Amino acid sequence: MRNIVYKESDVGLTIDRIVRNYDFDMPHKHVHEEYEIYYLVDGERYYFIENQIYHVKKGTLVFIDRNQIHKTGQYGDSHHERIAIELKEEPFSSFLASTGELVLSDFFRRNQGVLELCPKNQEYVLSLLNGIAAEIRTKDPGYRMMAMTKLARLLFFAQRFWDNNRLNAGTTSISTTATHQKVSEVASYITDHYDEACSLNDVARHFYISKSYLSRIFKEITGYTVNEYINVNRILQAQKLLIESDMNITEIAACLGYESITYFEKIFRKYTETSPLKYRKRFLKETERPKSYAGERLSPDELSHS
Repeated sequence: MRNIVYKESDVGLTIDRIVRNYDFDMPHKHVHEEYEIYYLVDGERYYFIENQIYHVKKGTLVFIDRNQIHKTGQYGDSHHERIAIELKEEPFSSFLASTGELVLSDFFRRNQGVLELCPKNQEYVLSLLNGIAAEIRTKDPGYRMMAMTKLARLLFFAQRFWDNNRLNAGTTSISTTATHQKVSEVASYITDHYDEACSLNDVARHFYISKSYLSRIFKEITGYTVNEYINVNRILQAQKLLIESDMNITEIAACLGYESITYFEKIFRKYTETSPLKYRKRFLKETERPKSYAGERLSPDELSHS
């Protein structure tokens, strides 16, 4: 049974609280450009984040950066209740910047991971999350300011928690089962060698394990096939290069290990629903682009979809 306790949306923010009493795994291709905050109200779950698998329990707060690979999975009893926030860059980045103490992108880059909270802190965090949802639902005068203020209090609470528990935060929840440790090793290897590891065969050979076994455990834990995980890591790196470098599309494809620019563009579109050039145009202002971009032209197909 699935029970939606609440689901509220406003400009740049969606928050929902859901109770599930059946076996549930998060949809596997779960990479998005919003920040995510996840709070487990009750139950236990496995949480795969980047290259690590965590065993999260009641009262665990999780922060997921933009474009960070993540997936929750079944642990023991199927019952669990969670609250999740998906947060866009604006208007919250500007609001938080006004404090002079917190930059949204820096916070999630530094503090991604899990926090296990004591009962007192669990009550505090739960009250803030429910308060955000209540403000958006009632829309009383000043509700956006109140919701953003509660969100800011949550982030500053987490920042202080991280600062005071930096050595232990996020480590006690790491799953130590042999299978999970092997999947973490494989995921870390792919992340570090995405331009060299071209296929399931390459990775299985590197770890001296059978392709069928690796394929089964990796898909079961991460939601991705090994080949999909290679590609998604390449595309995440491609997004960085498109924004931060002056390399052209052909150079980026070659740098990531793609021999065919056509295949690179096909895979890029699969995971981002846009082309590399459109992605670059979306995130860079014309005046900020290096002059070398001027030689790049949209294909007839891209022009027809502009």
